[in-house]
Amino acid sequence: MIDLSNFNSITRVDQELMLVTVGAGIRLFELNKQLELLGLALPNLGDIDCQSLAGAISTGTHGTGLGFHSISEAVVGIKMITGDGGILQCSTSKNQNFLEAARVGLGSLGIMVEVTLQCVPAFNLRAMEQTTHIESVLELFEAAIETEDHTEFFWFPHTEVGTLKINSKTTDSPSYRSRYKAFLSDEIIANGGFELINRYAKFFPSRAQQMLEKQLATDRKISYVAPSYKVFCSKRRVRFIEMEYAIPLEYLLEAFQKVREVTQQLDSPITFPIEVRVLGADSIPLSPAYGRKSGYIAVHVFRGTPTDPYFRLVEDIMKTYGGRPHWGKMHTRTSRELSDLYPEWNKFQSVLEELDPDGHFSTPYLDRVLRG
Repeated sequence: MIDLSNFNSITRVDQELMLVTVGAGIRLFELNKQLELLGLALPNLGDIDCQSLAGAISTGTHGTGLGFHSISEAVVGIKMITGDGGILQCSTSKNQNFLEAARVGLGSLGIMVEVTLQCVPAFNLRAMEQTTHIESVLELFEAAIETEDHTEFFWFPHTEVGTLKINSKTTDSPSYRSRYKAFLSDEIIANGGFELINRYAKFFPSRAQQMLEKQLATDRKISYVAPSYKVFCSKRRVRFIEMEYAIPLEYLLEAFQKVREVTQQLDSPITFPIEVRVLGADSIPLSPAYGRKSGYIAVHVFRGTPTDPYFRLVEDIMKTYGGRPHWGKMHTRTSRELSDLYPEWNKFQSVLEELDPDGHFSTPYLDRVLRG
């Protein structure tokens, strides 16, 4: 109903304070390029960069790293259009309570048209990827999350194979892979080959595990240096449906093992890897990482594949650990359940009541998760 794609330009830059004001409709991949030209960057990013800035902020989109936070944490100012057509300016010095709520607001408070971001100097990351036995990956991951900047791992269901990814800030110059090797790895294998495996598994599910194991090269290591956003973000051309939950960090590996067990027991094979990340605590009322260091577990299925019973079983596990769902991904929770998971739920509800008392911006989804 509303297209913000033309709100995609940087309108103000304060180089000294590293503040950038930009249209909220800009896509992350375009924002990253424009920030690089200014010698700036966002401190942390997720692995997909096709979302609009407003969408990424509003749903708490995040990367990984205990010393880092979601993209929303970088927001220090927002301009919104309210339900009566007025313009509302929010910042750390003006309407701060509105700003705090809108940083993860699910689009329920108004139309976000402009965002001011606290950036950092552009930086390079050294990327290290290691594919090996999942038990080795778990040991390395547990040790690395406290010492490395950005750490995550993937486990490939129905196999004993996992991939550990560590991205560390470095002053070293970029050491790009050759275009041929990058194309072979990112497009032919990671996207094209993976698409074929998923299509094949829909018709021949009993052979899916064998195909996955052939595709995975164990004891494989990759290392290179590149600008931060080129390391954080990767091309994801294979369409999927995803559910992700944030739980207290101390239960992360215990919960992962339970997810691993139920995944192995399913009648139909899961061809997408399970992704595990970590994030520092923040103070944004509806952030899944509010008030606690968090571990994130994400499960995926190929487009057109039924999510039940897989997602239901995983969600049941997440509930036992006080899991909070990612707002922009699949889940079944209702406002009655969610209100117990967020200590500042009522604070957000007060802002919602003040800015949109008649549900002008609500949707069936927002009715379910926010309004009860």
